[in-house]
Amino acid sequence: MASTDGRAALCTQIAAFARASLIAEARLTPKPGLVDAATNGAHTDMDLSTFMASADALEPLFSEYVDAGFQMGSDDPDKLADTVRRIGVRAEATMFAATDGVNTHKGANFTFALVLGAVGALLANGRTLPFAPQDTTALFRLVARMGEGLLDHDVRDLRERASQGETQLSHGERLLLERGMKGVRGEAAQGYPQLRSIALPYLHDAAPQMQSVDSARIALLRCLVKIMSVLEDTNVVHRGGPQALIDHQARCHALDAARLSADDLVDTLAAYDAELTCLNVSPGGAADLLSLAVFFGLIEGLFGPEALAY
Repeated sequence: MASTDGRAALCTQIAAFARASLIAEARLTPKPGLVDAATNGAHTDMDLSTFMASADALEPLFSEYVDAGFQMGSDDPDKLADTVRRIGVRAEATMFAATDGVNTHKGANFTFALVLGAVGALLANGRTLPFAPQDTTALFRLVARMGEGLLDHDVRDLRERASQGETQLSHGERLLLERGMKGVRGEAAQGYPQLRSIALPYLHDAAPQMQSVDSARIALLRCLVKIMSVLEDTNVVHRGGPQALIDHQARCHALDAARLSADDLVDTLAAYDAELTCLNVSPGGAADLLSLAVFFGLIEGLFGPEALAY
């Protein structure tokens, strides 16, 4: 176990990595249907500055997630999940206060609550930065155990509320009830399979070429396409319906398979951004997973924050 000062320094460092990951995702350009440095995508109530303010506001709460994991360890995943969730309620309120009520990072906050709590727990158990791949594997296992308990609790609570006639449900809750789409909760309960099987292996392969800002940007755009091609993104379904998700995944699968040059990839994504904006479709779930992939790249030392200064 690290000393009190050492623990505080690690919590600060890891929270800074999480903030940098959110900012790197927000600034990455061009992203179809999403806010970036060039357009607001399909969003009329937010822009890049909104995301920057949100990331800044969340950083101190990110540190609290890590510290909670440090204090509790990994012996009781349900209790750790409940603890970070309670911090998460305050974090969400802090986000909304910073954005004048705009939902920038609600899903990402849920995800980072679990992941950062698990990071702290593993550090308390003797792991050190940078994480080795086996440390990341252990982290996913712990997050899955934390997520399973939360998903079970949320599903039972949601069904009870619905049976009592409650109508004030979030978009994600409605999709869970009506279509069985578990969204960010389900991703966590499965230990983020798209990250484990697709995004992180790709970043490991691409890391040697990600030491410059330009190469890192292109690699992360390719990583986003890979995520969008497979993710059951509830944000897409909410805005465009089930067929929109089928079309979006097929489009991104074809784009990934095309292996376009960097310039052609950027041009194609810019055109797709205009198309999704017209359709009012935004793949926000994929954006959240990309920020998490960036975070793992940082804690594994695949690249440094300086590569994200595009």
